[in-house]
Amino acid sequence: MNTHDSMDINVISLADIAVNLKALGVPFPPVPKNLSDHLIPLSEIALGSCPTDIPLYNLEAHLDQLLTRWPSDYVMYGLSGHGFNSRALHYYLVTEQCALFIQRSIPVLSPSSFQPELFSQLMQQTIELSCHPALDSSHSQLIVVDSDILYGRIGRYQSGQLNWDHEVANAIEHALATL
Repeated sequence: MNTHDSMDINVISLADIAVNLKALGVPFPPVPKNLSDHLIPLSEIALGSCPTDIPLYNLEAHLDQLLTRWPSDYVMYGLSGHGFNSRALHYYLVTEQCALFIQRSIPVLSPSSFQPELFSQLMQQTIELSCHPALDSSHSQLIVVDSDILYGRIGRYQSGQLNWDHEVANAIEHALATL
């Protein structure tokens, strides 16, 4: 859970989060059925299927957790940021076969640069990628980072090792096209 907020998370419902996100111009995410019953508020503008102490904005720390041990399935979604003009929308989906991380900046001073319909399409592609039949036959887990803040990359996790194969723009689309 993001502990930098002093609010009482128990008084926030998922409906409240949906309203807060809509007011900010971002869509409610698609959530795999097996995770939809486990959604909890992480903040006023974020939700997930499990608590976390790592802010969503710290993508590298979420990736570092994969190096310790592959986690149980989870989804996280919402806005997070730091500094005056630095915030982003995050959609993280981890399954037994893959870890998919999307991060798009939404500058406070120019929020109109964010295109919600493109982010919705990207989230839907992430769901498609997470259940792609080619993942079932692999002896490693696929890891995809699709970010306009960091660099996009595609890699594999096998036997406790994380190896990056490609640095690419549009990493989710690229991974779907190459499976």
